[in-house]
Amino acid sequence: MPNGKYFSYLPTIPYRAFDGSTEYKVVTDIFKRVRATLEARTDKTIYYTYRVQDGQKPEHVAYNYYDNADYHWVILLMNEIRDPQWCWPMDSFTFEKFITKKYGSAETASTQVHHYETKEIKATANNDAFGVGDVVLHSGLDVPSDFTFSYTGTVNGVPSSTYSFTSGECVKTVYALDYEIEQNDKRSDIVILRRNLVQEFIDTFENMVVFRR
Repeated sequence: MPNGKYFSYLPTIPYRAFDGSTEYKVVTDIFKRVRATLEARTDKTIYYTYRVQDGQKPEHVAYNYYDNADYHWVILLMNEIRDPQWCWPMDSFTFEKFITKKYGSAETASTQVHHYETKEIKATANNDAFGVGDVVLHSGLDVPSDFTFSYTGTVNGVPSSTYSFTSGECVKTVYALDYEIEQNDKRSDIVILRRNLVQEFIDTFENMVVFRR
């Protein structure tokens, strides 16, 4: 049985460990075909969802789930992570250093505006297009600070009342620190290939790589 080290599965591709080389597209293309093969073979989802804990590295997750830290490359590929340094969630210490380097201090980052985005607006009256409580403006859309919003309801095809919202009512200020925390937090949610499929994944992956010779 081959070991889990990534290089052993790339006899013809100088992968260079997720270093941004042009060969990365070749690797991910193969991975997508392997994933499609597994998904077509089973009627169950092929992965678990998992939340990375503070300080955990891909090697830690691989060891915990597969009893082999060398399978960390399976974790990375399953999540299409090209650069673990920036695409894997930073631990608390590294995140603090990142904020200080980028913004000068956490205090500065907490007051520096990163962007503005919409707040969620829901309908307050029934009409032809939506009912009370339906979302008429979704949250999280990038907008200028002076963005305003309005919508006109219709009843039986006839325009009725117009509802208007000032920027204070529909625009949220997102500060740099909050933005960076949110982005790092999003990276904590990953998927992990089911343990019983790992060897099949590796075997299929290896065969596809060899086939490219």
